[in-house]
Amino acid sequence: EGILEVTHVLREQIALLGEKELESILVHIYHEDADQFEAWYSYRHPEYADGQIINGKQTVDWSKTARARKDKEKYYEKELDYTIAADYAMLEEWYEYLFKLAPEVVELNDKGEILVPDVLYYNYSKISGGALLLITNSEASDSSKHLLKRAATVFNLAYSRFLDLQKAEAQARESQIQLALERVRARTMSMQHSEELKDAALILFQHVQKLDVHSFASGFHLWDEDKKAVTIWSCTEGEMLPPFKLPVTEDPAMKHIYEAMQKGEPFHVEEMGGKALEDHYKYMYSLPHIKEIFGRAGLTLPTFQIFHAAYFSNGYLLFITHESCPEAYDIFKRFAIVFDQTYTRFLDLQKAEAQARESQIEAGLERVRSRTLAMQRSDELAATAAEVFKQLIVLGIEPNRLYIGIVKDKSGDMEMWATDEDGTQVGQKFMFNKNENASVKKLYDGWAKKEKSVIVNMEGKELEDYFHYLTDVMHIPFKSDLTQKRRVQSVAYFSKGFIGMASPDGQGNETIQLLERFAAVFNLTYTRFNDLQIAEAQTREAKIETALERVRARALAMQQPEELKEVAEVLRHEMGLLGVEELETCSIYINDVHAEKAECWYALKDVREDEKKLVSDHFALNLNDTWVGREMLQFYNSTNKQTSIVMQGANRKEWINYCEEKSIPFRGYYGEVIPDRTYHLYKFSHGAIGAAAVANISDESWGLLKRAASVFSLAYSRFKDLSQARIDLLRLKEEKKRAEDALTELQVTQKQLIQSEKMASLGELTAGIAHEIQNPLNFVNNFSEVNTELIDELKIELATGNTQQAIEIANDIKDNEQKINHHGKRADAIVKGMLQHSRSSSGVKEPTDINALCDEYLRLSYHGLRAKDKSFNATMKTDFDNSIGNINVLPQDIGRVVLNLLTNAFYAVNEKKNAKDLEGFQNLQGLNSYEATVSVSTKKVGDKVFISVKDNGNGIPQKIADKIFQPFFTTKPTGQGTGLGLSLSYDI
Repeated sequence: EGILEVTHVLREQIALLGEKELESILVHIYHEDADQFEAWYSYRHPEYADGQIINGKQTVDWSKTARARKDKEKYYEKELDYTIAADYAMLEEWYEYLFKLAPEVVELNDKGEILVPDVLYYNYSKISGGALLLITNSEASDSSKHLLKRAATVFNLAYSRFLDLQKAEAQARESQIQLALERVRARTMSMQHSEELKDAALILFQHVQKLDVHSFASGFHLWDEDKKAVTIWSCTEGEMLPPFKLPVTEDPAMKHIYEAMQKGEPFHVEEMGGKALEDHYKYMYSLPHIKEIFGRAGLTLPTFQIFHAAYFSNGYLLFITHESCPEAYDIFKRFAIVFDQTYTRFLDLQKAEAQARESQIEAGLERVRSRTLAMQRSDELAATAAEVFKQLIVLGIEPNRLYIGIVKDKSGDMEMWATDEDGTQVGQKFMFNKNENASVKKLYDGWAKKEKSVIVNMEGKELEDYFHYLTDVMHIPFKSDLTQKRRVQSVAYFSKGFIGMASPDGQGNETIQLLERFAAVFNLTYTRFNDLQIAEAQTREAKIETALERVRARALAMQQPEELKEVAEVLRHEMGLLGVEELETCSIYINDVHAEKAECWYALKDVREDEKKLVSDHFALNLNDTWVGREMLQFYNSTNKQTSIVMQGANRKEWINYCEEKSIPFRGYYGEVIPDRTYHLYKFSHGAIGAAAVANISDESWGLLKRAASVFSLAYSRFKDLSQARIDLLRLKEEKKRAEDALTELQVTQKQLIQSEKMASLGELTAGIAHEIQNPLNFVNNFSEVNTELIDELKIELATGNTQQAIEIANDIKDNEQKINHHGKRADAIVKGMLQHSRSSSGVKEPTDINALCDEYLRLSYHGLRAKDKSFNATMKTDFDNSIGNINVLPQDIGRVVLNLLTNAFYAVNEKKNAKDLEGFQNLQGLNSYEATVSVSTKKVGDKVFISVKDNGNGIPQKIADKIFQPFFTTKPTGQGTGLGLSLSYDI
C-alpha cells in the first residue's frame, strides 16, 4: 500500500517541474493471467481550488470499457513508452465505469450528472509487472515524459520491494484467513446444541468483516429433506436473526441459487439491483414470520446487492455484499469447505436434540396424563387445561390462550374450559353452541367430520363477529387487544371434544402435531372426567338426600310447634351447604285456606353482622292485607305446584313493611333501601316452601324446593301432632296436679301411720317399762321410809347426847341415800330409753354397748308382751361376744330394729303356743311339751358385728317371704299390726 505515497511524491515532483496540464499520476500492476489489474492513483480533485490530492486504489476490469481495452492492447504490444489520446465518447463510458469504482474522483454538475472532459492524454512508461501512467488534459511536455521514464527506471528498483511486500501480505492474509476458518471450525465443533449454529453464524460474519470483505449479511442455509426450502441461520449487519425457513422455488434469486446447486456448481454469484432487488425484499416481507424477524431487526432496504452462494454437501453459505469482491470468492469457498467438515457435528446434535425433544414431549404428555388421573372432581378439568398450557410453554410454544372443549351432543352444545391469556389462571366454564357463531361452528364441524386437526384463520368481519360473540353474548372477560387484525385458532380433536390454542399468528406443523398428541392423551382425560361427573352426580344426590334427611330429622325432633322456625333455619343452612347461594331467605307457610290466613316460619342470612348467622322468627299473617299475600292466596287456590312472585316497587315495600311489623327480628334488615326480589313458592300438603332470591333460580334449586316440600308434608304431620299434643299436655297437667294433691294427702297419712306404728310399739313397751321402772321405785320408796325412821332415831340420840350412835345412824342414812340415787338413775335410764325410741333419730352416731342394748330391748319386749297377756311365758337366751365393746351407731335406730325383730319373735312363739287351744291342733305330736324360746346373740367377724334374733315359732311361709319388707304388709289380724315394723327396719 506504500505505492500510494510513491504516486503522491511523483505527482508533486512533476508539478514542480512545471507540468500545468497534470491531471493524475497512477501506478498500474498488471496480472498476466487475469482480466483485471490494480491501479494506485494520486488525483487532484477539480472541486478543490487548493489542489487537494486524493490517493486511492482500485481494481479495474480490462473488458468493461473501450479505454481499458485500449490500455490492454497497447500494453501487450510490448512498447516501453506510449501515449493514448482518449476522446469524449471513450471517456464518457470510462467515467461512468470510474464513478462506480471511485466516485470521489469524478466531478458532478449541479444536477448530479457526471462531467466528462473532451479529451485526456494517457502517457505510459513501462515498469516490471506494470506501468507508470501520467494523465494530462493536453499532450504532456517532453520534460514530463522524460521524468516519467526516469521514474519508471527508479520504480523498477522498488518493484522487488513491492513483490516482497505482496508476498508477505499474502502470507499474512492466508494466516488471517486460516485463523478465521479455524475459529469458525472451532465454534461449530464446540456446539452443544444445534441452536448454537446462530453463534457460529455471528462468528462467520465477524471474521468475514475482519478479512475486509464488507458483507451486508452472511449465514448458513441448510436444505430441508426435499430440498424445496432452507432453514436459515443468518447474521445481518452485525445482528443475529432467529432461524427461519424460506422456500427456494418462489423467489427468482433463491431459484437461481437452487438451480446452480442442481447443476453441481460449487459457487454462484447473483447480482440484484433496482426492481429485481425490490421484488426480492417485497417477497420476503410477504412471509409473516420473516416480516416479523426483519421488523425486529430494523433492517433498511438496500438498492444494490450481490449474493454469493458457496455450496457444501447439505446446504450453502450465503454472503451478501453491496459491491463486487472477486478477491473474496476463494475465501467464501473455503468457509464452505470448513463447514462441510463440521456439518456432521451439527447433524449429530440435531439427532440428539430430536431425541431429547421427544423425551421432553413424552414427559409433558405424561404430566398431563398424571394430572388427569389425579383429578378428584370434574371441575379440575380446568386445572388439567392449565397443565397442558404449562407443558406447551415448557416445550417452547406460547399461545395467547389454550382451551378444552367437550362436545355435549349433536345439537352443537359445547362445554369450554379456557385459560386466561397469560396461562396462569383457568376461568369458569362456558357453554357454546355451534349455531351462535360461524367460527365456533367451524370448530364443531371439524369434530363432526372426525378431523385430526383444523386451523381457523379469523380476519376482518369474521374476527369482529367472534370478538363480539365472546364479549357481548358470552360475557367472557376477554383481555386481548380487540383491534388486532388476525387471530388463528389451532385445534386438535379427540373422541369427545378438542384442544385448541389461540394466537395472532398460525402455528407450525410441529406445533399442530404436538397438539394432536396432547389431544390423544385427552381421550384418557375425558374418560376420567366422565367417571368423575357420574361420581359427583351420585355424591351430589347423596348430599341432597343427607340435607333433606337433616331437615326431616329436625322436623321429627320438634318438641314444640314453635320449633318449626328452627326447621326453616336447617333448610336455609343446608341449602347454603349445597351451594345454592342464590337464595336469600327460606320460609315455611302453613295455610288456613278457609280463613285466608297463614303462619310463616322464616330464616335468612344476617348480612348486617355475620353472613354465617341466621335470623329466624315466626308470625301470623292475613293474606288479604298485602298484594304479595293476595298473590300467594291466588296461588294456593290454583292447581299450580309452583310459582314465582316478582316483588317490585311499592308492592315490595308494602310486603317488607308488613313483615317488619309482624316480626321484630326482621326490622331494619334492609335499611332504607329495599331491593326488588322474586318469591319462589312450591306447595306441599297444607302449605308451601318459599324462597326469596334476587331473580330467577336455577332448575336445580327448583328441584331442591320440590323435594324439600315433600319432606315438609311429613313435617306438617309432626307439627299437627305437636299442636294436638300441646292441648293434651294441658289436660294432662291438670290431671297431674290432682294426682300430686292426692299424693300429698297420702304422704301425710303415711307419716301419721308411721307415727302411729311408733306409738303402738311404744304402747307395747309401756307395760314392760312400767314393770321395769316399778322395781327401782319400790327401792326408792322403801329406803325413803327407812331413812325417815332413822332421822327420827338420830334426833333422839342427839338429844340424849349419844354421839356415837348418832354417827352410826347417819352412816346408815347415807348408805340408803346412795341406794335411792342408784335406783333413781336406773329409772331415769329406762325413761330416757323410752323417749329415744319415741322420737326421730338425731343422725349423730355415738359409742354404744351393743350387747347392753340388745339385752335391754330383749327384756323390754318380753315384759311388754306379758303386760298384755299375763299368761305368756317364754325363755330368753343371750349369747353376747364380749370382745365387741362400744361401737359408733345411732342407738335409737339400731334399738328400733332390734325391738321390731324381738316383738315379731315373741309374737310368733306366742302364736305357736296358743295354737294348742285352737280346733284341730289338740292332738299334734309334741305340742304340749312346746317351750317358747327367743334368743339374741352378737358376734364380731373381722370389722363387722352380727346381731342375730332367733325364735322357735311357726316361721315365715315361703310364698310371702319376698313381701315381708313391703310397707303395710302384715300377717297379723286387723287392728293388731300396721305392717310398717319390718319396712322401717329395712330402711334403717
